[in-house]
Amino acid sequence: VLEADLPIRTMVCVPAAREEWLRRARGRFPVETLPRPEIEALAGFPFHRGVLALAERPDMIALTPDTIPEGPLLFLWNVTDPDNLGTLIRSAMALGARGILLGPGCADPYGRKALRTSMGNSLIRPLRTADIRSLGVLKHSRFRTIAAALSPGAEHPEAFRPSRRTVLVLGNEGSGLPAEVVTACRRVVSVPMARDVDSLNVAAAGAILMYKLFGRRTPLDTA
Repeated sequence: VLEADLPIRTMVCVPAAREEWLRRARGRFPVETLPRPEIEALAGFPFHRGVLALAERPDMIALTPDTIPEGPLLFLWNVTDPDNLGTLIRSAMALGARGILLGPGCADPYGRKALRTSMGNSLIRPLRTADIRSLGVLKHSRFRTIAAALSPGAEHPEAFRPSRRTVLVLGNEGSGLPAEVVTACRRVVSVPMARDVDSLNVAAAGAILMYKLFGRRTPLDTA
């Protein structure tokens, strides 16, 4: 939250951490103290970091030709599970993505579970809302759109040269991507799997594909 420079309304921490957070607050927001069990009760789950903040949600803008983040990009479609969403955002940032596009039906990236599993990355990386028309916008901007789907004709990840002009499109873990979304993408990829295994968790599949498709990573990319 501090890195994203979001307005913080108030913060509560354990007494032992008060001086540290007063120093970091620099008078920008109030810092209150509570015993750890009371912070856990306030948060509604076992709490281990000793600090809890109430901040304003960032605005999430729509994808347009003028708001496309620098690539590579991860485009999520109907990823309804907040744990999968947060894990994908975290993996995307670690594997070189410069932005996340959220299509219809996706979980709230600023909800508690998604925030925790993203390790806060959903607050500090560009998020854009998108729909099927966005694929045309991306193509027009010379991005390579690749749908991940278990469909005939899907290519092996090794068939692709890594590129920063890549958009990987992932769908719902149970139902996958709608046919019209797959058709709207330039190419289709799937993860080859061992015999008798017919699917992977979407977060696991996404991490494998991003590692293969997004290209060279630098310390800045993985910070």
